[in-house]
Amino acid sequence: MLFLCLPSFLHAQDNKGIQFDTTLTWDQILAQARAENRYVFVDAYATWCGPCKMMDRDVYPAPEVGTAMNSRFIAVKVQVDETPEDDARTRAWYEDARKLKEQYKIAALPAFLFFAPDGKLLHKDFGYRNAAGFVKLAEGALDPAKRLLYQQLADYNAGKKDYSNMGALAIFVKQVVEDKGKADSIAKDYKRVLDKRSVPAVYTKENLDFINEFRYLMSSKDPFFALCYKQPRSADSIVEHEGWANAQVRQTVMREEIEHKVLKDEKPLNTLPDWDKIKATINEKYTGLDAKKMVLDYQILYYDRWNKDWEKWAFYLDQRIKEYPPEPGRQSFMELNMNAWNTFLHCDNEKVLAKALEWSDLSIKGNKPQDVLQQLDTRANLLYKLGKVKDAIEQEQVVLEVSGNIEGYPLRDEFAETLQKMKNGEPTWPAK
Repeated sequence: MLFLCLPSFLHAQDNKGIQFDTTLTWDQILAQARAENRYVFVDAYATWCGPCKMMDRDVYPAPEVGTAMNSRFIAVKVQVDETPEDDARTRAWYEDARKLKEQYKIAALPAFLFFAPDGKLLHKDFGYRNAAGFVKLAEGALDPAKRLLYQQLADYNAGKKDYSNMGALAIFVKQVVEDKGKADSIAKDYKRVLDKRSVPAVYTKENLDFINEFRYLMSSKDPFFALCYKQPRSADSIVEHEGWANAQVRQTVMREEIEHKVLKDEKPLNTLPDWDKIKATINEKYTGLDAKKMVLDYQILYYDRWNKDWEKWAFYLDQRIKEYPPEPGRQSFMELNMNAWNTFLHCDNEKVLAKALEWSDLSIKGNKPQDVLQQLDTRANLLYKLGKVKDAIEQEQVVLEVSGNIEGYPLRDEFAETLQKMKNGEPTWPAK
């Protein structure tokens, strides 16, 4: 009877989604994993993290996620922030949470850490995933080849080079071991070998995935650039990503024809960039590229990242939006909103803030309020920073009311806090 009932019991457990451990310490989890030869999954989250709450609400309870995880992983949730409301277990984990955050360089949330039974990190990733995407992520961490990469790294350090798997090793050292210097060394070593191999035999998905991770190694003179520039559809079909080849070409040309001419050691040159000359050179060398758009994109980056000139950044971004209007779709709307939000957070220039308000309006246009709550919140904050307090409060009130009609909406408390600050006359943006 026991053996007959056991499979049904396990299936019932799986149907509840991931069964996170709530009793063991980190050392006990590692010991149990070794004893049972099970992998370990750590969900690193914070109480303020909206995407973390969405994972809890939509993904971890899914039956297919439980089926993929519960028999093979010991799963634990680790809170990486600290609040006065934390319970005794969360407080008991503070030290281990700090160590995990520091050791594995958790810089974005939610963070997903996958460990082998011996406690070695196999895979790390960040950001919201739907149920299917998360299952795929977990299955990738279980790939037996992942466990062999540590030995291959030791062999490489000892002078034993296995070029058959060196691309995967370089990616592993960059993403998981997080030794950028060593990863770059391995990547350059492997790229020299690839450049000598015959075409088209060198055009495999593994090699293009490697190039994607170490894009700075591609030059306009190598075979991978030739594939992407002359046969973009072939390259896209290999990586199974439409538009991938054009992105590689753009990045390579921008690096060689723009970046190398306006920066030195990642700092702007003393002379002002001759944007027209740069544009003419690209037009002459690469007839299939839109040089005007490419230079505009780089000007936006240049005046944001290196020159720190808000007015010029906003001018070129506004020109880019008007001459190349965003295509309808969530990604375009979110990009507009991101630029508007970053302006709100960091800029005090009223002319730039007014431009950001225009971008915010564009990100909202034609959408239902429940589909653009974050964009509406951005708009309210911009209005508030521009001194239009009454309009800002009315807008944020709408955001709060609509979010209240969406069950479990993760950012509602933040919206309520923002509204209260507006009513109190307090800044809603961070201090300088």
